[in-house]
Amino acid sequence: MNKPQQVEGKLSPSIEKQPLVLVVDDEQSIRNTLSGIFEDENYRTVTAEDGPSAIDIVKQFSPDLVFLDIWMPGLDGIETLEKIKKCCPAVQVIMISGHATISNALEATRRGAFDFIEKPLDLDGVVLSAKRALAARAPAEEKLLTTDSAASLSGPGLPLLNHGGVLSTGSKGKNLGQRTLANSTILYGQCLHSGNKSGLVLEPLPKDSGIHFARIGGARSAPAFVDYVESTGFATTIRVDTVSASTIEHLLAALHSYGISNLLIKCNDEVPIFDGSSLEFCKTFERVGIEEQGGDWFEIAPQETLEFVSEDGNESIKLEPSENLEISYYLNYPAPVGEQEFHFKFDGPESFLNDIAPARTFGFMKDIEALQKAGLAAGGRLDNFILIGEDQVINTDLRFPDELSRHKILDIIGDLFLIGRPLRAKITARMTGHFDNIEVLKLLRSGSCS
Repeated sequence: MNKPQQVEGKLSPSIEKQPLVLVVDDEQSIRNTLSGIFEDENYRTVTAEDGPSAIDIVKQFSPDLVFLDIWMPGLDGIETLEKIKKCCPAVQVIMISGHATISNALEATRRGAFDFIEKPLDLDGVVLSAKRALAARAPAEEKLLTTDSAASLSGPGLPLLNHGGVLSTGSKGKNLGQRTLANSTILYGQCLHSGNKSGLVLEPLPKDSGIHFARIGGARSAPAFVDYVESTGFATTIRVDTVSASTIEHLLAALHSYGISNLLIKCNDEVPIFDGSSLEFCKTFERVGIEEQGGDWFEIAPQETLEFVSEDGNESIKLEPSENLEISYYLNYPAPVGEQEFHFKFDGPESFLNDIAPARTFGFMKDIEALQKAGLAAGGRLDNFILIGEDQVINTDLRFPDELSRHKILDIIGDLFLIGRPLRAKITARMTGHFDNIEVLKLLRSGSCS
């Protein structure tokens, strides 16, 4: 075990205000690199080369944060994590590994790890992850994060992650206050377009952070904001540099409807489709609970009409001033679908849960082959979308006679949450898709995110 020269003999949390970080890795170079990074951030550091040494340090000094390698000889990282959390539940643990799988990351998260980062380490990302972990550290009876220490993590009053819309005040409506999930949680499911099975980790974020997406095992994130929309073909995708997330609209619709303003969402580049609706997300929010964070989070209430119409005039979406969020959607497809129209008035999460969240995504048999040739819909299964043939729906009974138009409303609610604030407007849409939703959102963004 390496001894920390700048703190040896005086690691009492009651005396030292700066956070203490324990680095556990069997590679000396990793221990030295991480120690140097954290010392530059004015953190105290201590290192260990194996699990038993790490557990001894945790018992003796109760560090604020542990960086823990998964693959170590003897007691491995997962076993060490479990013993650390058992003896000192308040300690935040970030797992690191160069050879782990998604299942390893999810298992670590289930056992109490705050985060999981893949090697080679992105040094700026490591610092950001450490700051988030320290800011979120659960208070324990014998050890509280002091005001001075908390301020040192990100500067006074500054969120650890930035979002271009969450604190904007243009077209200001009611102040709804900010919310996040009460606890972290994990979901697991099939991705519609990539066909991969992926975990989905939802982690609370501090006030003023906004909604962000990150890769499982990555430390960088992409804000869920209209400026970062990369594509809208068959799903909405955002990208910032190497971080991307697709098929995000169903999750965003649930977040919008439940008024959740701050959350970190980790996925393997695509949000799992589950049953093709938003039900799984709603059930998860109700099971985990929502934490009221206070602060300012204003509705966007446009004061003038905004409209986007496609070049051929067949698709249109219009936003008008309103005292409520109301959405009317009209579609007209060839038989067996025909015309469908539904009007939805938002009256809290329960109205969304009952009327919109169960509506599933859909596709036509004639389009499936072309989608799969384009590398999409590889994860389409008979239980995760509505498949429509020449004469009838092939694979399921509809949950509503107008389920398709309801699902289009779900997509609108999700896509329009990429403004970072809850929307209050009368929306009228005809034959629109993700592209149209994002185009009208750009019109709204130009006057509202200031």
